[in-house]
Amino acid sequence: MRAYIIRRLIYAAIIAWGVVTATFILLQLSPNSPADRYLASMSARGSDPAQVIAAIESRYGVNRPILVQYGEYMTNLVRGDWGWSLSTSMPVMELIKKHWIYSFQLILLSSIFAAILGIAIGVYSAIRQYSKIDYIATFFSFIGVSLPNFWLGIMLILVFSVQLGWFKTYYDTSLPIFSLANLKALVLPVITLGTGMMAGYTRYVRSSVLDNLRKDFVRTARAKGLPERRVIGKHVLRNAMLPIFTILMFDLGSIVFGGAYLTEVIFGIPGLGRISFNAVFANDYPVVITITLIGALVVLITNLVTDIAYTWLDPRVRYE
Repeated sequence: MRAYIIRRLIYAAIIAWGVVTATFILLQLSPNSPADRYLASMSARGSDPAQVIAAIESRYGVNRPILVQYGEYMTNLVRGDWGWSLSTSMPVMELIKKHWIYSFQLILLSSIFAAILGIAIGVYSAIRQYSKIDYIATFFSFIGVSLPNFWLGIMLILVFSVQLGWFKTYYDTSLPIFSLANLKALVLPVITLGTGMMAGYTRYVRSSVLDNLRKDFVRTARAKGLPERRVIGKHVLRNAMLPIFTILMFDLGSIVFGGAYLTEVIFGIPGLGRISFNAVFANDYPVVITITLIGALVVLITNLVTDIAYTWLDPRVRYE
């Protein structure tokens, strides 16, 4: 196991380096300049646009050869210096520290919402196979998987914010993080981000539980006279949750800059996805690279944790 973990960490470092390099090159190929955001205000003051661009690019060092910029950036990255945000004029790490909590709360609450409802509905649907509840759950799970979360978010805003007035159309950053008012402000974003995941969990849990209900150990447990609740809770769910655990961990890593990215933009949540979105248009490559790297590391770490946890959940699994 130790050799396996070390090998995976080496692979993770190589992949992280590849992500940073690819992102750096793609941003350098962009036709925009970090100085573009200054042009409108400086030109209004009578300044020469060409001189403005030259001065800003010289200040931030983006006028040097790409290999020189890349080498300097990677060196600073290894030293723990994640760069300076060109669009907000502050260190990138300070920017991350200021905004990460908004992404974290959205992802955490959405994952809890999706996991609890998805697993509960999936188990009940499997136990009551071919019942009306099963058909309804299956129908809505297909709809939930098919709906784009950005469309769902817009529809929720139109109905519950614009028409009914139950929620604000935007996220209020002045609310304390640990408050009921903040929890209320996150209701629509959590539903938007969690619906697709919940629908997927419902389908996976139903399929996995049905598969285990047909196994010999279930018939043996029932033949021994065990209560049905104990058969489902202790024997069926324990085996059915193995593949579900993989899906849960994978979603936890993938939604960081998948659904959460768009959800933050739609609801105006100033999380990592939103500032990355703004940084792309400002050609603020230190911010874009850092947030992309964080997303890649989250995926790599969750995958490693999943593999390690499998040996605890299922003693039959061994990594040589």
